[in-house]
Amino acid sequence: MEDIQSPCISICRQDSNGVCFGCRRTTEEIGNWSLYTNEQKEEVIKKASDRRNAPDTATGTFFR
Repeated sequence: MEDIQSPCISICRQDSNGVCFGCRRTTEEIGNWSLYTNEQKEEVIKKASDRRNAPDTATGTFFR
């Protein structure tokens, strides 16, 4: 089985809750992506799809 690819869409900026505006993963999830099993990656993708970004974007920081 092939590894699940990262959902990154190169919009690497996080909101005030530490959630990426592009893929909606947390900083921890992004950092650990390569360590996760496919089952864990599927779980992260599911959680990310349920997340919304915080409305306060003024405090957002860039990942790259």
